[in-house]
Amino acid sequence: MDGPSSLGSFLWLWIAMSAAMMLPSVIPAASLATAVGRSGTGFVGGYAIVWAITGVLAFEAAHRVAGGGRQLAIGALVAAALYQLTPLKHACLRRCRSPLGLLVRRRAVRAGLEHGLACLGCCWALMLALLALGVGSMFWMAAVAAAIFIEKVTSFGVRASAPVAAVLFGAAVWFAA
Repeated sequence: MDGPSSLGSFLWLWIAMSAAMMLPSVIPAASLATAVGRSGTGFVGGYAIVWAITGVLAFEAAHRVAGGGRQLAIGALVAAALYQLTPLKHACLRRCRSPLGLLVRRRAVRAGLEHGLACLGCCWALMLALLALGVGSMFWMAAVAAAIFIEKVTSFGVRASAPVAAVLFGAAVWFAA
């Protein structure tokens, strides 16, 4: 997996995966951007930049820890579960769920960048868990996408962090067994 072509392949996969997982939650924000007179395309572009940069960092991190095996996966799952319960997670989730103030104060691309950072703040641990569980697994991708959708879009969202943490802890125990 060395070289620019593998980074390019990884980024295409990462962006497609991020789009599929984040699309249900970014569509309402992009629609809101358009409704308040901002460019929906610019907003989504700024948002995508954040996730593309995150993909490069994930690619580099994956290479540094390659071969870490099951213990590393268990550690990633436990870290993700613990993060789900932190005040920082909840603060980022609140900002991600309510981008109106951001859209009123910022131009489209900058609002997209800032919204992407808030989204990253509430989702990075779930993405870490996905990398630990297997980014190529449709089951885990769907499970993480469902958790992100529930947290960001549904009325139950802010209360979903603890059950998601419990599932992540359960996955860590399952991997350990």
